[in-house]
Amino acid sequence: MNATSQAITPELATKIAHLAVLLRAEFSGSTVDLSPWLTDEKTQYQLDPHSIDLSFYLPRDIEVLACECILMQVHFSESLLLPTCQLRTVEACAYICTEQQWQFSTEDWRFVGLSTPNIEDQARFNQLIDRIFELFKHPNQVNTSR
Repeated sequence: MNATSQAITPELATKIAHLAVLLRAEFSGSTVDLSPWLTDEKTQYQLDPHSIDLSFYLPRDIEVLACECILMQVHFSESLLLPTCQLRTVEACAYICTEQQWQFSTEDWRFVGLSTPNIEDQARFNQLIDRIFELFKHPNQVNTSR
C-alpha cells in the first residue's frame, strides 16, 4: 500500500518520513516517491494492506545499485495500528526504464536478476535494510534515533 496511505498516526508518519531520509542519506541525490501505486480500485485491490510501499529514483549519472529506480515493499504481520504488529520482510525490485534488473528479499537476503549491484553496493543496501528493521522494531512507536 502506498506509504502515504499508511501515515495514519503521527508515529507512523514520522517513521515513514524517517524512512525517506534514510534512503536519501544512504544514496545521495536520490528522490523518494511515497505513492508509487495508482489509486484506482483495481490496483488497490491487489496491494498488501499491511505493507508500506515506496520507490526511489537514483541519479542516472551515478552508477549505484545497477538501476535507476527501486520499488521497495516493507511487509508487516498485521495492521500497523495493532501493538503486536511486527516487520516481516522487505522486498525490493530494481529497474532501468521498464526492465527489471534485480530483486531482493529479506527472506533469503540475496540479490538475483540480470544485473545485480556490485558487492560494495549490496553491503550498503543491506545496511539500509538493517536500519529499516531497527526503525520499525515497534511500528507504531516513535524511535528514530539511528
